[in-house]
Amino acid sequence: MTQLSVTMREAEKRADECTELLHRLVTTESPTGNEAANLAVADILEDALIRAGGRVERLPSPRLGAHLLARFAGSDNGNERPLLVVGHMDTVHPLGTLEQFPYAVTDGRIQGPGVYDMKSGVAVSIFALRLLAERGAGPKSDLSFLITCDEEWGSPTSRELIEAEARASRAALVVEPSVPGGGVKSRRKGVSAYVLSVAGKPAHAGIEPEAGASAVHEIARQICRIYDLADPAAGTTVSVGVISGGTTENVVAAAAKCTIDVRFWTLDEARRVDAALRASKPFDKRCNLTLDGGINRGALEKTPASNRLFQAARLLAGQLGFELGEGRTGGGSDGNLTSAVGCPTLDGLGPDGGGAHTLGEHILLNDLPRRVALMAALFETM
Repeated sequence: MTQLSVTMREAEKRADECTELLHRLVTTESPTGNEAANLAVADILEDALIRAGGRVERLPSPRLGAHLLARFAGSDNGNERPLLVVGHMDTVHPLGTLEQFPYAVTDGRIQGPGVYDMKSGVAVSIFALRLLAERGAGPKSDLSFLITCDEEWGSPTSRELIEAEARASRAALVVEPSVPGGGVKSRRKGVSAYVLSVAGKPAHAGIEPEAGASAVHEIARQICRIYDLADPAAGTTVSVGVISGGTTENVVAAAAKCTIDVRFWTLDEARRVDAALRASKPFDKRCNLTLDGGINRGALEKTPASNRLFQAARLLAGQLGFELGEGRTGGGSDGNLTSAVGCPTLDGLGPDGGGAHTLGEHILLNDLPRRVALMAALFETM
């Protein structure tokens, strides 16, 4: 049995300090796309990372904020590549959400915008590094902690950075929320995103409708075909989320478009749907179709290497006195990106809770010290 520097008792004793950091993060609102708000929360995180012993680089993301990349020196590094920890500071909640849904600790829960997704995961990880530093322990190997400011928009400015860090690392730990019940996420669906546009032919809807080719009629027929591409048995879902088209009620529509969201467990399924969408032909030959987009992020698939990460985490959790399960989810994360470039990835290491992206977002108070102790153990032994 490995001797751990941070025991469960110590994590419980210091839980209030971790909660204090979490309180500062949650009450500093940081919706994606608000540069000033994300820079404000980045200031808090940068200070906390430095206090934990990290060397912090601030990487500007114009109009969004800044990404933070902290480096921590390992105590027994050898020739191993670093361990990568990934989190994000942005949330889906607009400024002012705190007025409707304030930070509060009640009935064994901590609530507030972004507390579950995913400021608590970031807070427990930083605090775990701080506790290790106080004991002169620190991570076993060099550790890189990347905290981005654009994950909720699909990581448009951080994707290349995430992928580069993942390629340079031997494993990635993603501190997104756990599955309900506290298990890690060993599988995530991949995501494809498209916009299908139709160019039709306008005409007067009352005088000569037959002279027109309705883009709205065409896209309606295309949508029926699009939904047929789903495969429930394989877990592949296809959803049309936004539809727009036409100009006025008395004009045969000249243009229309829709967004398409595809979720899949395997790359083969992603490629099947992608090929089918690209092969689409108009029902009305007078209309033209244009498809933009593609496979946005591959699935986080369970591999022998990622399973070894889970088994190591499960054993450490058992040593700390609790059981760590695993599960899967249809939502994507930056763990999809690290996994897709070949970096063994363990996702969903954040505290147990629920209500992501809603005004019921919360974590379980008693899970906070468990996660601090687990993250410290992972850093110290991996």
